[in-house]
Parts: sequence; C-alpha cells; structure tokens
Amino acid sequence: MVPLMDIHGTIYPLTVDFAPSSVPLLLMNVKGVRIQGSLVASRHSLRSLIQFAAEKKIVPNIMKFPLNSAGIEEAMQTLRDGKMRYRGVLVRH
Repeated sequence: MVPLMDIHGTIYPLTVDFAPSSVPLLLMNVKGVRIQGSLVASRHSLRSLIQFAAEKKIVPNIMKFPLNSAGIEEAMQTLRDGKMRYRGVLVRH
C-alpha cells in the first residue's frame, strides 16, 4: 500500500488484527507517510447519535447533480470554484 501513497500521505486503518503486521519503514520514511490510529465509537454511542439526529430532524445538507456527463462536469466545476457546500451527490434520474 505504501508505494501507492502520495508524499506525506496518511493511512487510517479502519480495522484491526491481532497478528503482527509488516510495515515497510524505510519506504514510509522516504515518502513521509504516517499511520494514524483512531477509536471508533461504540454501537450504543452511534445508535444514540442517530436517535438524536432523528428526534431533532437533523438531515445532511447536500448539493445534487444529475448522474450524466453534464452533471459531473457541473459538479466538478462547482468544486473547482470553491462553491461546493457540504457534500455533492450525483443522482440517477
């Protein structure tokens, strides 16, 4: 995986294994790649968060674009112009 990483990239492992892992330290040092760990919330915490969002009617803010060549170009131009707000979603009609 490290050869695919960009210089100063970060790897965020999403799963764990109790077996030892082989990490190519020399290549990581040359490219400045780091591994960043984080804890995932418990199921109870996630369930409480989803329940809270449902009770307060909190919904994601998205910008929709049609899933075609013109829609993709419009979405990319919006992103390049710095006008994308929150999340861009391509929608199939």
